[in-house]
Amino acid sequence: MIGPEMPCKRSAIHNLTIDAAYRSTNESARSDSAIGEGIALPPELCAVSDLVPGEAVIVARIGASNIENRVHTFVVHSDTGMVEARGSVAHFLSAGDLVCIISETRLGDRGQELHADGTLPIVDYGIIPGNKLDTGTLKYERLTGDEELGSVPDEHPLREELMPRLMVNSLITGLVVNDTKDDCLLGSAEIPGSVMREANMSRHTMVTVYNSSAGGGTNTYAVPMPDGVIMTTGAMAGFAPLGATVSVASFRFADKNHRMSLVLTDGTAAIRQ
Repeated sequence: MIGPEMPCKRSAIHNLTIDAAYRSTNESARSDSAIGEGIALPPELCAVSDLVPGEAVIVARIGASNIENRVHTFVVHSDTGMVEARGSVAHFLSAGDLVCIISETRLGDRGQELHADGTLPIVDYGIIPGNKLDTGTLKYERLTGDEELGSVPDEHPLREELMPRLMVNSLITGLVVNDTKDDCLLGSAEIPGSVMREANMSRHTMVTVYNSSAGGGTNTYAVPMPDGVIMTTGAMAGFAPLGATVSVASFRFADKNHRMSLVLTDGTAAIRQ
């Protein structure tokens, strides 16, 4: 027995150029109006790097300072062919920025053994800065040595079986904070219970709150409130103050077929679709 599950790189993209940054969910130039948060990648780039919509990633900005170096977000599809920073991520990135994108997994005993002997590879896609997205070098990285691939390989069964993806489980967008308290006696991210139920989210669920108004994302837990109340308390009141527009996401490890529960809101209540 090797031991507990080991966090491990699942895939990466190097030297990716940001084409556009959209802070508002209403900007018409965006490729869709459904999800105004995250890093939007063309489907072809997702395929070559083995990323899927809803998958959690780290976006590292090349040339950034030690303070503003990277953010945690998730992948959405772009149908414009552009790489787009949306919502809170658009405060961190601007058009022309060069970034690297990293996804992670957890390896159990068998996964660790097969990764150690070279059977279970990591996907790595490197682009020369300034070059087109489809001109990069695709590799399978192994502890025993790397293998350069001439084309996108067929699905790797062991990767799907043994390398779960960290996926958005529930996403609530467009909430507007309308109450705050400095103390933390009630909770951290208070959301109407009716909205939480729509998103299949329960009390104490660990969530990431993304501040679309000012940028940034931070982790806390969800607390159900009466209808119409969007409140932050304690340290969260400083992160998302009165009037801030936020999105709230929960995550789970799953396979590529997992679909998030998406709830769009008008600021306080779910919008029926």
